[in-house]
Amino acid sequence: MMYQHPADVPSRHPVAAQPRTLVTDPAGLFAELARLNLPHGDYVVCGSAALYVRNLRACMGDLDVLARGAAWGIALALGVTPSTAPSGHGQVINHPAFAIEFVDCWTPGWSTHYLIETADLIDGIPFMRLGDVLAWKACARRPKDLPDISAIDNLRRLWSAPPAGPVPGRPRPSRVQDRAV
Repeated sequence: MMYQHPADVPSRHPVAAQPRTLVTDPAGLFAELARLNLPHGDYVVCGSAALYVRNLRACMGDLDVLARGAAWGIALALGVTPSTAPSGHGQVINHPAFAIEFVDCWTPGWSTHYLIETADLIDGIPFMRLGDVLAWKACARRPKDLPDISAIDNLRRLWSAPPAGPVPGRPRPSRVQDRAV
């Protein structure tokens, strides 16, 4: 559940060296994120990038990075003065050369600890869980969110649908024929 108390959410990710990033985008945002070498456990990529990396969006405009601790310190070291986040909740640092926004709080009602600790690791990058992206976009319900909500709902329907044919490794149901005695 997205509103769990932070102490109730154990980390799903052991602290380890960051692997080479395989995720790519035309603007080089993921390459820049990898170059910054943000420490695992101190950040999560939120918003539409979580759909892009799962092939649920054809493109993305920027990266929204929720950061705390040492990751927030690295964002501060970019030399840009923090300003009030667009949500009015927390602060934002806009990368000086790339379309990457670092925020110290997600929108109201979302725990920074929860979002970071429950992130899905994809190619070594922590991304906001798809269910949380859906809940956040459904709540915001901006016009630009509607195609994303639809894409996630379509994926959920696909995952929930019964198999269309025989499943490899699963025995076929047998039909009992009536026999005349």
